[in-house]
Amino acid sequence: MDPEAVFPLDIKTGKKPPMTEAVRHFDITEWADYVRNTVSNDQHKLMQAHLQAGCTKCERIKGLLSKFAAVCSREASYQIPRATEQQVKAMIGLAKAPRRSVLQRLWATLVYDSVNDPQPVGVRGTHQINRQVLFHAGDYSVDLRFEHEKGSASMVLVGQIANQKTPDEMLANLPVILVAGNREVTRSISNTFGEFQLEYVPESDLRLLVPLESRGQELEVQLGKTPQL
Repeated sequence: MDPEAVFPLDIKTGKKPPMTEAVRHFDITEWADYVRNTVSNDQHKLMQAHLQAGCTKCERIKGLLSKFAAVCSREASYQIPRATEQQVKAMIGLAKAPRRSVLQRLWATLVYDSVNDPQPVGVRGTHQINRQVLFHAGDYSVDLRFEHEKGSASMVLVGQIANQKTPDEMLANLPVILVAGNREVTRSISNTFGEFQLEYVPESDLRLLVPLESRGQELEVQLGKTPQL
């Protein structure tokens, strides 16, 4: 208890009353325990009686702490979805500079390129030009589609990562990193289906990196200069 006391003057004698008649205040730590219901029954009764006696100082402190305790209680009741938690953890490193990976590198091999398909009549007159390529790397496939609006400086890369050996493997929340040389250009994060999307300005020596931390591996897709559409 705070030893501070207020001694009102006796009207008749003009003197302060004895110590036993003093009004004693409780300190902030005691009121913090009071609003959290962690004080003993006897202590609770004393503090309740103190408030009922009309102490505005302690009533103000108790009121502020009650509001704070209510906010803390609501915060503790929030349940963060597991998927949201994983996405936030995956995004923490988005602004970090690229580093040399210690993961085993899986080099991707081109197995399909739509540029070799016969082009329908009139396709070169459209406003949007698409090109699709497919790479294999170990058990994984990386399906990429390049989209480019005529006259635009940027390109959109839409892709999907899949495990050909174990199709049910969850490939969500994987960082997908586009680099040029040793410089990171942009990043994305795969969704539940292993899909991702990147937008960038084409340049030379482009590579796509997909760390698979759980397997100790990293996919690398050599794009060179962005495929000509």
